[in-house]
Amino acid sequence: MNYSQAARAADRARVVELDAQIHELQEQIRVLQLERDPCKLRLDSYRYPVLTLPNEIVSEIFVQFLPPYPDCPPLWGLDSPTTLTHICCKWREIALADPMLWRSLSINSYVDDGDKQLQVVQAWLERSGSCPLSIDLESSHEYYEAPPKGYLIATFLHRERWQHGRLDLRAKEVALIEGPMPLLESLSLAVDHLRYTHPATMVGDLPRLRSVTLDDAHHGNWLPLSQLTALTLKDMHDTNYFILLQDAVNLVHLYLIQCTRLNSPPNNITLTRIETLVMLDCLGGQTLDLFTLPALRGLQWSGELEDEDPICTLTSLVSRSGCKLQQVLLTGTCDVSEESLQVAFPSIPKVTFETEYDWYSEGRTGFKNGLGLEPT
Repeated sequence: MNYSQAARAADRARVVELDAQIHELQEQIRVLQLERDPCKLRLDSYRYPVLTLPNEIVSEIFVQFLPPYPDCPPLWGLDSPTTLTHICCKWREIALADPMLWRSLSINSYVDDGDKQLQVVQAWLERSGSCPLSIDLESSHEYYEAPPKGYLIATFLHRERWQHGRLDLRAKEVALIEGPMPLLESLSLAVDHLRYTHPATMVGDLPRLRSVTLDDAHHGNWLPLSQLTALTLKDMHDTNYFILLQDAVNLVHLYLIQCTRLNSPPNNITLTRIETLVMLDCLGGQTLDLFTLPALRGLQWSGELEDEDPICTLTSLVSRSGCKLQQVLLTGTCDVSEESLQVAFPSIPKVTFETEYDWYSEGRTGFKNGLGLEPT
């Protein structure tokens, strides 16, 4: 390579020029660092107001982030309490240490990754400490012969802490419930009755159980019926549910949903404490004629009413029961108008008749003044 004297001189001049530029840039960096350092010091010393809150206040805010208990948040996703553990280290520590955030579990067997759900369920149960639990559990009926999955078994092992339970189970999983449940206050139970040939039996007392929802009356013989104050019966197609009602002497709220067939109606049933009766898509007149309800204050009767005579049926109920109704809501299609109902029952403060029948859009009951109680 021919490296001439002129080329060497040019390179020396360029190096001097570059050194000067580097020195200038280094000086600019030094000045910027001097300006940055006090700003950074002020920021490092600043505490965001939310981080100055006591841990107890932060925990209460976290609880308000979740659905009101006993409703259950999802195990994962933005609406899960796990979201709170991803904000910052302090919030993570607070969330993991607060058992109230982990006491409501929504579990289903339709997830693809059962091992992941088992780990999450076990973690939540551990974090919940000794808190009473609310369990929303839906088992898949697709694989009838498959054994109960691990996360179902893990949940049932904590049944002594169950306070509220909504269970949709396969027949072979019902046996997992057997055992003491001293804290249980409300229970909704649906069983795969297509494969279910014998009644459920639960071992152990249920001293606090007050509210029950059943999808099949055949599964109700184990219930402490005399201590229930709220009972919802769904999709009943025979008279077995009346056998249950004969022993449910302390009911205050009764919901009958899609209870349709009465092959051999029983004798009249007197329930002295019923205040709210809701019948959705039932044989209303035929069913009401079987009741004597002296304490009844609110009645909702929704369904296809073309073949019904509401005035005659209600007159008979009031006369037979001696009740003082405060509110009546009829929803369906029949020849009776709201005006004729109001004329027929002047002593009832609120009588409403709606021709549009869609009880799903009514929020299950149409009561607005506290007479109604939502089914569990």
